[in-house]
Amino acid sequence: MTRAFVIVLLTLCSCTTQEQLKEDKTVATETVQPAQPVQKEEVSVETAASFCAGYYAMVGQEWETAATFFKKALEGDPESEKILRYLIACYIQLNQNDNAVLYMTKLSDVDSKDFDVHYTLANIHEGEGRLDEAITEYERACRSQIDNVDKMVLANALYRLAHLYMTKNEPAKAIPCLKDIVKLAPPGDMSGLHTEIGMAYIEAGEYAKAREELETSEKLNPSLPVTRLYLAIAYDELGELDKAIAEANTFLEASPNEWPAHAFLAGLYAKAEKNEDANLHRGKAISLLQVRVAQDDSSTKEHITLARLLMAEDKKNDAVRIMELTANKSKTKEEAGEVHFMLANLYYETNHTGQVEKELREALKADPNFHEASNFLGYFFAERGEELDEAQRLVEEALKVQPENGAYLDSLGWVYYKRATEDKTDERMDMALEKLTEAAEVYPDPETYKHIGEIYYSQGRWEKAQEQWGMAVEEFQEYGDHPVIKRINEQLKRLEALQMLEGQLYQEQNLVPES
Repeated sequence: MTRAFVIVLLTLCSCTTQEQLKEDKTVATETVQPAQPVQKEEVSVETAASFCAGYYAMVGQEWETAATFFKKALEGDPESEKILRYLIACYIQLNQNDNAVLYMTKLSDVDSKDFDVHYTLANIHEGEGRLDEAITEYERACRSQIDNVDKMVLANALYRLAHLYMTKNEPAKAIPCLKDIVKLAPPGDMSGLHTEIGMAYIEAGEYAKAREELETSEKLNPSLPVTRLYLAIAYDELGELDKAIAEANTFLEASPNEWPAHAFLAGLYAKAEKNEDANLHRGKAISLLQVRVAQDDSSTKEHITLARLLMAEDKKNDAVRIMELTANKSKTKEEAGEVHFMLANLYYETNHTGQVEKELREALKADPNFHEASNFLGYFFAERGEELDEAQRLVEEALKVQPENGAYLDSLGWVYYKRATEDKTDERMDMALEKLTEAAEVYPDPETYKHIGEIYYSQGRWEKAQEQWGMAVEEFQEYGDHPVIKRINEQLKRLEALQMLEGQLYQEQNLVPES
């Protein structure tokens, strides 16, 4: 006599839309009629007896007893797919997920081509937060035998795998998964899927491909607001500023209370030198964020963004106050690092230099691998000619993470210069010039040109200094109000005055009659 038993499979065969692919986590069940136990010739009598005992205990829904016998049977036949499946079913019925996962993992190795095994195991890993293990099993599922797999279930596996890749900041791996779903052509509106591919391309820095996908999505469904926003980002990165502004405005017509869009549009208008419009949207973003920050569920990133927008409005003290309040709230170590780093920047900008080192050390305490904080603290010491050994170590630590970061190269060059000034060594001065020149080639920045000019100036090579400072002013002329450019212009004026004085002295010396 046989009775039906339930094997739990986390499948999503009923999905009909892209949104369901993302959100539906319904546990589906399949009723299976167990076959009568068959004794294999190659297994021992003891193993067969244990299997039979387990089988009849399972039929009677005596799950604990059944599991005990199946485990004993498995000792005699460790690669039996049938025993593994029955044992897993027992542990699922007993709600012993850890044991179920353990033996499901063994089953996935035994039957490496079974889509359902890998897919179910991946779902369990994902649901319990084991993302790396989930990725591995989804990958194995997608490489297994899929000829008879329901199209929607396969699409769901691909979608979940793509989502996990994006969570791990690996958009280049997510894109092929999403494109494979397009090839499957599941029923429903495909515009959202093209939008997600476009978003992944943006994350990967491939803006032309992002634009192509997003424009396809827009044609399929012109009323999907999020497509407009990401299309605006793609247009902005491709230098199509007018199109970017138009798309961002279209998005805000449908979603007027989205502060990120107002903040983004403010930046676009600032690039277009439409300051009135920029101020308008920055103000709206600030107002919306202030409401959010007053709520308990606001995020650390929202506090940081609000502080940055207030800085852009030259409301530095308000920005400091927001971040000081944020620092007192409980948060993860990563968030704590970001808050202390932001506070350090604000204190630096408001000339509260005594607080800068403290906040940067707190940021590094929260996250020792916070390379931006390492570079900032190293540069901060170099500016003051203090703790130069530690300054060099800190900047070199940052460069291990991003060896071609122009700002970090500039910091190291400036540390070399300060050490050369302290030690009076020409060798370190040459190292400083070499490193700063490398920084300017990697990422031209007015601060780097300023530093190179200052080294030449300190060496009395005034023409070289004038050349570097002139390059900065010419290359960044649209940033005439930039504080670094202002300082460079002041230095150029002083240098011109010195050159005039030098010329006058030279003329006077030539006029002195020889004795």
